[in-house]
Amino acid sequence: MKLIIFFLKIKFYINLKSIFNSTLLFFYNLKKENTKYPKYLLKLEKKLATYFGVKYALTFSNGTTAFTAILYAIGVKKNSKILISKMSFPSVISSILRLGAQPIFLNFDENLQIEKPNQKIIQNANYLLITHAFGIPQNIQLINEYLKINPNLKIIEDNSHSQGAIINQIKTGAFGIASFMSMQGGKAINAGEGGVVLTNDMKIYNRMHYLMHLNRKSNFDKNLDQLSSIGFLGKGRMSPLGAIGALSDLNDLDNRNNKIRKKYKIIYDSLKLIPDLKFPYINDFENTGGYHYGLPVFIHSKETLDLIKNYFKINNYNWPNL
Repeated sequence: MKLIIFFLKIKFYINLKSIFNSTLLFFYNLKKENTKYPKYLLKLEKKLATYFGVKYALTFSNGTTAFTAILYAIGVKKNSKILISKMSFPSVISSILRLGAQPIFLNFDENLQIEKPNQKIIQNANYLLITHAFGIPQNIQLINEYLKINPNLKIIEDNSHSQGAIINQIKTGAFGIASFMSMQGGKAINAGEGGVVLTNDMKIYNRMHYLMHLNRKSNFDKNLDQLSSIGFLGKGRMSPLGAIGALSDLNDLDNRNNKIRKKYKIIYDSLKLIPDLKFPYINDFENTGGYHYGLPVFIHSKETLDLIKNYFKINNYNWPNL
């Protein structure tokens, strides 16, 4: 009986996909293709660029390192003003602070959309960091309003929670000058630990290349090879073995997102009439994706919260300290 229970517990983890990935891990370790830039890591970068519809993708050790590379590559300086949602991951905020730049925090509403501050704040800002939280893209009309007020505002995206989400038929991560995303184990694309930057700007790509990819050979500019041997910001490359799981997840991402979209729709339809619950408005579930941390909901009654705890695991919003 105990043996049956054991197999039932591990059934979730034993499938063809995990067996295949484990075999690849063993194979590449055996061949010593487990460091620097083996072909399967470069394949992941190319597939990421193709999937998200950008020219370049560069992998990193984690999402924070990827964002740090963007900050340096685009020329963020001391006292640069960066508009950023209060719902942003703490290490993203601390990365800005370490450079001496100024995060200017934007409130967000119960639809998880950033709110527009007064016009002067937008006019004086240099950058707008967009976080697509919980798989729900930010409102493109509002972003365009920011740009009308300040056409020089440069947009960066945190795409860690919305992998596969869509704005105006374009995947999140393909707007602005660059985007980054974490591929930590809980994300839709799981490398265990890892990150990636997506951009259409070759200059940004090249700068990140020599800033954090020690001794990586360039496919675009051989003059960068000497610069990359210096390692200006240290070494930020990704562990190649994480690319095996990330490739598998990327290939399955659309299928995964479609399954979760259907589940979200069922939950929304079932619970939307309860007055004490406020779900973020979603115009089209087909535009959502990624879904890190689960389904967000504002609960306005302790009694309702206690009732829901009987059926669901509730994670409180846990980033307010910064």
